[in-house]
Amino acid sequence: MTMAPLQALKTKLGDTKDALFDWFAGSGMLGKAVAGGLAAVVVVFFGVFIYQYRIDDDRDLKPAPEHVMAGGSQAVAMAATLMDLEIRHWAPNKPWFYPIAHSTNMVAYQKGIQYAVAQWATQMTDFLGRERGSGEADPNLVAAKGLLNYDPTAFILPSAVSQYREGIRNLDEYNRRLARGQAKYDKIASSLSDFLVKISKDMGSQSGTIELTVLSPDDFTEAEKQRLTDNQRRVLSSNSGYFDGRATKVFFATKGRMYAYYLILEGLGEDYGEVIAAKGAEEHWRNMLVSLRSGASFYKFFVANGAGGSYFTPSDLAYQGFFLLRFDKQLQELADILNR
Repeated sequence: MTMAPLQALKTKLGDTKDALFDWFAGSGMLGKAVAGGLAAVVVVFFGVFIYQYRIDDDRDLKPAPEHVMAGGSQAVAMAATLMDLEIRHWAPNKPWFYPIAHSTNMVAYQKGIQYAVAQWATQMTDFLGRERGSGEADPNLVAAKGLLNYDPTAFILPSAVSQYREGIRNLDEYNRRLARGQAKYDKIASSLSDFLVKISKDMGSQSGTIELTVLSPDDFTEAEKQRLTDNQRRVLSSNSGYFDGRATKVFFATKGRMYAYYLILEGLGEDYGEVIAAKGAEEHWRNMLVSLRSGASFYKFFVANGAGGSYFTPSDLAYQGFFLLRFDKQLQELADILNR
């Protein structure tokens, strides 16, 4: 029963191949030139795609010298370095005729990085970069917050790249002023704890998206399906193994967030080193970074979203989600320790 459809498909493919060869052999010079031109375009397209494709997830990345200020913030220098690196080959705002615009992996990954940096910039403006949260917000941080939250898909008037570049300039200026003692940086345990809680909520929301992508409609009763939001229903679908576009987007968006948060939290660990040590949370901080780094480093070009318990198709999102949830749990523990 199973061989007949396969044999029919094989026969169909063979007939199609023979028809193409017959057409090519019988076509004139113009037809051959057109066919050759199309083949050359396809080869160039994929060549450019491969050349432009990159997922920057170097876990040993250090702040670039041009963003480092003696006496400034390591977290600010790292955020500026990360965004400066990404906008040199920014894919999310490329029009359709750019080969890299069709890379689901790279587009989702860079959007994830930008989202995490923008969230950090918001909390830096509202909590960390002002005195006890009641002082005046720093003008450079306010500017950076707005610029780094700009639409990542904007191509012109103004483009996302130009906005992010201006945001980086404001981060550098804040760091210069901080090094000169002309800017605030509230290095107290409660401020760091508030920031960790904000990240925990953000990543908790992302874990919910992973859950809906991993689960299939069969995992819900009809009554439970009725209580889902429209957005949740759009995310929820059957597991499609290696052919699940939803899983690829969610995987790389999550990876981008985790990578950006890893680098920024590594910098914050240096900025708040004395505070963390005074609370006896150094080991907890290191363990949290290990979990986050493990999740951020996990990479596959083809993402599989297999059903639970599958013998042949893995669930890459479930594996990634393990590190995400462990990181989230450790964030909550650190926030509690810092508030004691």
